[in-house]
Amino acid sequence: NSSGMTSSGAAAITRPKATIIVSIVAVFFFSIVSVRNSSSWLSSYNQQFPLHDGHYLQQRNGSVAAAIASVSVATKSKISTTERQQTSKTIINRNKTSSLGLHMCKCLTDDFPTTNANSIPHNNPKRLRWLHFPKTGTSFISTLWSYSCSTRERYIDLNVNSQVCSHSPDGKRSALSMYDFVLMRRYPWEMYGAPNFIPDESSSSSPPVGKDVPLGLVGGTQHGPLSPNLQDKQFLQSDRYKKLVNKKQLMRYGSELMTHNITVAAFFRRPEERIISAYKDALHANGFAGTDFKNFVTKVRGARNGQCKIGNRIYLNPVQCFANYPGIAGCMSRMLTGQKCADALFHEAGLENVAEAVDIILNHLDFVGLTEDWNESICQFHRLFSGRSDSVTGQRVWDQPLQREFANVHKSKKATIGVEELDGFRDVADTVVYEAAKLKFERMVGNERCYKFMSWDEIERDLDNNDNANTPFLNVDKDGNVCHPLTCSDLGKQCGEWDDGCGSTIICGICDGGRAGLPSTWRVQCVEGKCVDYCPTWEEKGLWFLSNDSPTIMKEVAQSIETREQKYLSPIEAFKVCDVACRGKTGNVPANDVTKAFVDTNLCRCGNTTKALTNITLSDFSSAHDMMTTCGDSKMFKSLRILSINDTQPICCPPIDEEKLQKGKQWKRLYSVGGPKLEGSYFAHIHMGCGSLDECQDVAREKGAEIAVFDIISSYCHLARNVFELDNLFSVTKDNTRRYILDLRNPEKP
Repeated sequence: NSSGMTSSGAAAITRPKATIIVSIVAVFFFSIVSVRNSSSWLSSYNQQFPLHDGHYLQQRNGSVAAAIASVSVATKSKISTTERQQTSKTIINRNKTSSLGLHMCKCLTDDFPTTNANSIPHNNPKRLRWLHFPKTGTSFISTLWSYSCSTRERYIDLNVNSQVCSHSPDGKRSALSMYDFVLMRRYPWEMYGAPNFIPDESSSSSPPVGKDVPLGLVGGTQHGPLSPNLQDKQFLQSDRYKKLVNKKQLMRYGSELMTHNITVAAFFRRPEERIISAYKDALHANGFAGTDFKNFVTKVRGARNGQCKIGNRIYLNPVQCFANYPGIAGCMSRMLTGQKCADALFHEAGLENVAEAVDIILNHLDFVGLTEDWNESICQFHRLFSGRSDSVTGQRVWDQPLQREFANVHKSKKATIGVEELDGFRDVADTVVYEAAKLKFERMVGNERCYKFMSWDEIERDLDNNDNANTPFLNVDKDGNVCHPLTCSDLGKQCGEWDDGCGSTIICGICDGGRAGLPSTWRVQCVEGKCVDYCPTWEEKGLWFLSNDSPTIMKEVAQSIETREQKYLSPIEAFKVCDVACRGKTGNVPANDVTKAFVDTNLCRCGNTTKALTNITLSDFSSAHDMMTTCGDSKMFKSLRILSINDTQPICCPPIDEEKLQKGKQWKRLYSVGGPKLEGSYFAHIHMGCGSLDECQDVAREKGAEIAVFDIISSYCHLARNVFELDNLFSVTKDNTRRYILDLRNPEKP
């Protein structure tokens, strides 16, 4: 910062970065190679670069090799042995269910030692950016999305299974079976996030303009690096800057930290464990693409007997090949300083990024979490950012985290691979980065840890003794009985908003069109808390609806199959209609008439005859939308799909040609970074059925909207007024996979 102060008021490191780079890398690397029986790199670092508040990285006993593998950074306020034992317990408790007790954060009260106005630098940041290193905790989206979409009175249900069975428009398996996308699709920001940040049109105060608008999470959930500081003269004169410019890979958005004043939060993980996890996750190497990725996969998976040769060295197993492949090591170091995780540009190990990365962690990151200390990290996030002023007393109050925030929603089912399989490999650059993150974390926590797990027996004992100091947030009646809030699954609900049984509203969200494995031409709507897949009417023909007004041919064809007493056809019934039409077997109805009515009009697509729906019941389709159902939980999902583009099927709604749409001049694709930057007060959310962008535009003009956002996956048309333009390229985080926006403020605009 220009003032030489950090956000917490401490003096910042001012040593020239060039000196830091030479000193850190030289001391650290020399220590590994030449002085293996000393801990000189730590002591040398302490002597040269004391941290800005007088804390030091302190020397540990034992060899440098041991220090690299297991060092725990100490500060003047050392964490006691008992509290360190509690840290290991938090890892065990991360996957416990709330039925055993409650995860709680005891520091979320104004009289906690480290929770006071002077120790908390931020409260409700206007813009929050997640620096998401691969394999460091996708589960953090539970906290971030709840932060945007939940309040004490109305909160989202985080118990959503990510393993949906969706398809992309071309019939291929969707890549969106990831918890962050599933969560954002079920709880769209326009419906559940925006009202918590942007005043609605009925409010007496208009939304502030530009950088003053609170928006919550920005910049997406994927693995985008921080943007480099283009105002840093040392960086502009560096070889790395010249290399990035030469490769046309320089990010020119402006630094989130230095230019846009965005609050940045990040989780860190032990480097070798992160690399092993990336190897297990289909060779996760964000940054390698095209030929680079193909060569990388060939080297790691294609070697004989699991061995590979990189340079002049032979590695004995695929995980060693992965870890030692040029450009894999140094992921966190690179992402902190403006490059992607995997280095496809220079195939370096991140050492030249280390000094700047350490400076960013210690002096500029607003929140640092550790995957190895997950529960404490979640509590610290809430301590820093979730406090608010009580509207009556004016006193600062905190809401306890939702229990699901302490769960691992992305747990690998593959066999464990130990660090020993790396045969001594160390990610040197990221080890330094990780140690800096540990130091920042322990200073953030202070002397007394916040997280505590209490069994129901402990809670009941406290309540029997009229002691609720640890659980002031519980809903307890006059007889001491604790109210247990019901989840959406407990209530038997798949969508909508419902009383949780304890006086608050639990939000089950909208229906996700991808969960049932049906093509994108199908629709799904919420009917009395249940998600119903159906074939809506197309161009007013009414062929997919059964009523007295339905065409005779539909009635006659429908008589040849079993149908229910409903106004719409279920997926099973609609499929059978098209199967009959494509095979030309219709009983008393001439086959030619059936072809004209269903095939020639493109209401049916004829292709492979599939038995996928033969033994599927309506209850199977319904259960697919249950919050926690996975693809393998029902017989309909055993093959991981229902209908693909090559199968015989009804075309329930006209497909949207997105390639043509993106070439148009009106609707613009939304992106997490870049693209249209308009937001506003959302006042209407309309499910369009078979209606598409044209119909959404008509409704928007009719209702006087200034912008319209159309979500192709959910078929929702979101309308807003009081529109303002963001002051930087970091858009609000949404499921921007297939979202389009239309600016209606200028009627003359084509």
